[in-house]
Amino acid sequence: MTAPSTGPVGPVTARLIDLCTRTRDRLRTPELRDRFDELITRLGEPRIRVAVGGRMNAGKSTLVNALLQERLAATGATETTRLVTWFRHGHQARVRVHRRDGGERVLPLAPGGGVGASVGDADTEGVGHLTVETPNDALTRHTLVDTPGMDSLSKLDPDSLAALGDADAVVYLMPHPGANDVEALDAVRGWAGGLRLGAANMLGVLSRVDTLSDDDDPWPTARQVADRYARDLRAVLSDVVPVAGLLAETARGPDFTETDARCLRTLAEADRGRVTRALRSVQRLRRWEDAPIEHADLERLLEMLGLHGIRVGLSLLDEGRRSTPALLEGFAQRSGVATVLERIDTVFVAGADRLRASAGIAALEHLWDAPDEVDRRALLALQSDLDRLRLEPALRQVELAAALVDLEAGRMRLGAEDVARLRDLATGADDARRLGLEAGATPEAVAAAATAQIPQWRRLEARPSRVLARHVRTARELCEHILFAGPDGSGAPTPPTWQAPTPSR
Repeated sequence: MTAPSTGPVGPVTARLIDLCTRTRDRLRTPELRDRFDELITRLGEPRIRVAVGGRMNAGKSTLVNALLQERLAATGATETTRLVTWFRHGHQARVRVHRRDGGERVLPLAPGGGVGASVGDADTEGVGHLTVETPNDALTRHTLVDTPGMDSLSKLDPDSLAALGDADAVVYLMPHPGANDVEALDAVRGWAGGLRLGAANMLGVLSRVDTLSDDDDPWPTARQVADRYARDLRAVLSDVVPVAGLLAETARGPDFTETDARCLRTLAEADRGRVTRALRSVQRLRRWEDAPIEHADLERLLEMLGLHGIRVGLSLLDEGRRSTPALLEGFAQRSGVATVLERIDTVFVAGADRLRASAGIAALEHLWDAPDEVDRRALLALQSDLDRLRLEPALRQVELAAALVDLEAGRMRLGAEDVARLRDLATGADDARRLGLEAGATPEAVAAAATAQIPQWRRLEARPSRVLARHVRTARELCEHILFAGPDGSGAPTPPTWQAPTPSR
């Protein structure tokens, strides 16, 4: 099976960089050469870009802080929440303010205060985006991009669309999924060049699960809602996973202290009926006159955990998790953030080579017009080279994302088993999972699964639908590559090579 890339610049991206470099050296127009220089730099970035998007108040910055394990993203209703903010690994903690006119200024990153405290009330008129550089271990494998919210007021903010469209992968947050999210997802994918963003590199997150139900345990409802929207949006999202964002941010951040744990323990030891009644609403909790802890401590717990998180804390204490580390571990487990981290690592980071190459090819789609004849010939030759590059199996998987869209739109029909196989091929993080097997399946099992699928896809190619024939041919060719790609480290059987007979003496 094809070994996952250890970084964005894998073999496919390296080939694309080489094609772009050779093309760039043949160009004569300075502006066109500059655009190729920018693209080559983009393709060579050492870390994959993962953008976090969604409508306003979806909890994007809260999830970003949870992923960073540090409260860096601005979560208040401040001016900085309306700016695209990049979080990159760096040796010095600082904030770069990038102006639209090309100017830049550097500010120190306020200790413990993040972007909001660093930028503060500074004039942000004319600012394009911010870059936060920090020696954060969570950023050693990917760069995170926090985007402003998109809703009927912001009219799908162009800066957010540009950041999402230029990302290698997208985590899209939906507090209450609906038609507006479908519209926003279509806008993001359109900005990115149509089908480049889809089920292969977009993950949906059902954020704010505590607001989906009035029950003390909102998770059964959250899982049902997430499963329903995962089915409804399967053409454009690899999955929809529920997350309690505020709980995740506190669980993985540095702010929850032994004093906070002691306050929770005091609540747990108080009359549970009174505590339960106070936790029915924020207003009740704030009006609790004879609370067993100070109101300032209640307000702090409410800010860090919310009502749902406080209930979770009491439940963990009832289970015997009394220490601060045990509580934080329980918060993380109950937040659902582990699933997001696992998907980013096993789908986005592991598939970085194909995702980066796909993003690069999409960027080249806008560079074909050139007034100079020499430039036109160079770009025409590049188009031919890209057509051959697209035959790479890693990019074939990205092509299959289009099949899921056509399937969802009713432009082709398949049985349930074939749909499941197609979805696995289009979204699997490695060859085993592309063929519907568990991760870590033996090379023999992978080869057997590929052998079984090839004739099934070939049978479907005979159907009269051209759309269906095109997609199932791609599926068959991907299975054939998995079967016969022994030299790349798969261990799969390698087809015999023909050799000329040795002439007799």
